[in-house]
Amino acid sequence: MPYVEPPDLSTLRYLSGSQHRARPIVWGQAISLLGDYVAYVTMPLFVVHLTGRALDLGLTAAAETLPTLLFGFTAGVFLDRFAIKPILIASDLLRAFVFVLLAIGAATDAAFPWMVFLAAFAVGSLATFFNSGLEALLPSVVGEEHLVVVNSHLALARTMAFALGPALGGVLISVGGGFPVAFAANAVTFLVSAVFLVGVRVRKRFEVGEREPFVEALRTGVLFLLGHQQLRWVTVGAAVANLVFAPLEALLPLFIPLYLEAGFTPPSFLEFLFADEALVGLFIGLQAAIGSAMIFFGPRIAKRAHLGRMFTAGLVLFGLGFAVMAFSGSFWAFIPAGIGVGGVGYANIAIVTMRQRLAPPEMLGRVVAASRTISWSLIPLGAAIGGAVADTSGLIPVYSVGTAGVIATAILITRTRVWSGSEVAARS
Repeated sequence: MPYVEPPDLSTLRYLSGSQHRARPIVWGQAISLLGDYVAYVTMPLFVVHLTGRALDLGLTAAAETLPTLLFGFTAGVFLDRFAIKPILIASDLLRAFVFVLLAIGAATDAAFPWMVFLAAFAVGSLATFFNSGLEALLPSVVGEEHLVVVNSHLALARTMAFALGPALGGVLISVGGGFPVAFAANAVTFLVSAVFLVGVRVRKRFEVGEREPFVEALRTGVLFLLGHQQLRWVTVGAAVANLVFAPLEALLPLFIPLYLEAGFTPPSFLEFLFADEALVGLFIGLQAAIGSAMIFFGPRIAKRAHLGRMFTAGLVLFGLGFAVMAFSGSFWAFIPAGIGVGGVGYANIAIVTMRQRLAPPEMLGRVVAASRTISWSLIPLGAAIGGAVADTSGLIPVYSVGTAGVIATAILITRTRVWSGSEVAARS
């Protein structure tokens, strides 16, 4: 799921030594994701600044997610063959370099839309290796019994960064130095993430014997994923949900100022938060804050609930929350939208933990990467089509179809072993 504060990590002091090893990962990702969500609002707003076209917003989202489809399967083979930690560090450093170049282009007025598309593609390519690698690395850093808790901390860090980053990005653009400063800030966060990763202690990994040929290794991982009923259905469910929901996120910078009215007069000292780009960042930040409050209870829910049902319920909350937002017409729509974000967090915690628990250690990288690739495979198509439809028919039809599609997917999932299979029940 397109699919992290500074959350409070004080509870980690009560946990085992293996869970303590996740601290650098959680803190590094918290800071890196704060920068990501600054870019979440600044890159689309930069495209709006350059062209103002909904289609270009869709193309930017498509460019960032297309690499998962192109490189996702092969990334899994590399992750199973080489040490993951150096790959993650290199990915962070290269992404920092991309945002430095983008900051220079914005500062010198030398940026064009195709440069933003290219930067989005480069960042998305590196993220393909990083995101699958981080998920595959965790079982070798913490024990299986702590995966739900650590995945929940990461999800909480993501949504809290989602709460702070867009608002910070909007303020940076409006009164803090503009797009160059925002892009430079994101570059710094990737550098900080790389430094934290250097401090991660990895336990002994599964030792492979004779290496399979590259194509055979790729085939083995994909076949295991497709042959496992629970993993297959959560992957398909996530892919369909991503297809119909991708435009909803991509078009928020246009939807918020056009369809959501504040309905009140803010105090004079807060007026800057409700002006222009800052309004977009404020809305996205507030919805993420509500999502963070929900995800804080993720570990407790996962310990009491079947992971497959947690995944399905997350999709329902996802669709219903944004459906209410689309038709409210009020800035207070950040409340149902925040419930939708919390649903995304629940679905992500469930699917990530299921992949980590159910995939064999010797092919974890391949199974994780294959599942993520299939799950994300329809996002570029959905984002591009959604942008084109919005240009011709308006934004409301895109949001109506998207939310209905997510809910329909959840209903379909209840008829599969994801809902009824006992082997995916959460284990403490």
